[in-house]
Amino acid sequence: MNLGRLEISGGALLAVALLYYLDNSGIFLWAFLACALHEIGHWWAIRALGGQVRKMRLSCAGAELRLSSARPLSHGRMVLAALAGPAVNLALALGSVALARRGMGERLYLFAGLNLGLALFNLLPVGWLDGGRVVENFLALLGREEAGRYLIHVCSIVTAVLLMAAGMLLLWESGGRNFTLLIAGLWMTQAARQRDENDFR
Repeated sequence: MNLGRLEISGGALLAVALLYYLDNSGIFLWAFLACALHEIGHWWAIRALGGQVRKMRLSCAGAELRLSSARPLSHGRMVLAALAGPAVNLALALGSVALARRGMGERLYLFAGLNLGLALFNLLPVGWLDGGRVVENFLALLGREEAGRYLIHVCSIVTAVLLMAAGMLLLWESGGRNFTLLIAGLWMTQAARQRDENDFR
């Protein structure tokens, strides 16, 4: 489905419908808001740094901002654009805790935790996450572009394998009830196959 610069895959619609259906505690909408604000942080930084978002694509692997090759960002600006998403989530986490402590609602603690988790997860040194983009572009600034690509490739494989193994162990120990880490590992594997150097997640 194409809506101007927004492209939504069938897998994304199915994933959203399934997660919403399985959500009995109201977490899905809070998580969706945290993810949306994360992407808005990237979008704002890209625009502020002189880049241009060509398209936003929603798939079962997540959201991707595809940059225009007509207005490329330098390595230094790519680092800043990559950090913008997690920075927004960290700011939201701190702000939510401050508001919750002032009696604005206990659910704000949940929103804070979701934002903190999203920020830390995206800062992992994995090629298709913000942390991998930061490391790769920072090393490119130092003239070590090939070393950066190799390092991130190795870290990506190791992280995906560890998540899959931890996910299987958690699934086994929970009696088949907790499959969150396994889903994260499968997501990483799927995202790796779709990775493009001009995409932001």
